[in-house]
Amino acid sequence: MTMLAAIPYTSGFPIDAFMQGVAAQLKRRGLRLGGVVQHNNAACDDRCMAMSLEDLGSGHRFPISQDLGASAAGCHLDAAGLAAATAAFVGALAERVDLVMVNKFGKQEALGEGLRQEIANAVMADLPVLIAVRRDFLPAWRDFAGDDWVELAAEAAAVERWIADAIRRAA
Repeated sequence: MTMLAAIPYTSGFPIDAFMQGVAAQLKRRGLRLGGVVQHNNAACDDRCMAMSLEDLGSGHRFPISQDLGASAAGCHLDAAGLAAATAAFVGALAERVDLVMVNKFGKQEALGEGLRQEIANAVMADLPVLIAVRRDFLPAWRDFAGDDWVELAAEAAAVERWIADAIRRAA
């Protein structure tokens, strides 16, 4: 069994809430988590959804969106915030957490940036890694990850079964 699992999802699916729910359930069970999940502030006005990444080890949040003003069509990813979030992975690797979660493999990772190196470092450290991948980024994901990963449905029971198996293998 591979130590890398991806949850492909379609645009519009509430993947951030799903990943938050998985993380919360795993923490309640006492698992040590590393990596990040995304939070979206829906209270932000109509043109902007404030986004942050939560470090699953410390609970610290890193803002990752920048409001481009009233005439902008939306917000844009703040690369500086994303770079700061890489700190979440340093502790995860040093502490050999039970599972590393990554909010998603998205545009930045497809371009060779974002959290791409942190994902690779966690995989190379033989830690179980769970990540979400929007379906339109699957070709870039496959170029990055190769064939040594498992596809999981966005179903809590299936994800939790894979996590339990991966943690047993990593022990």
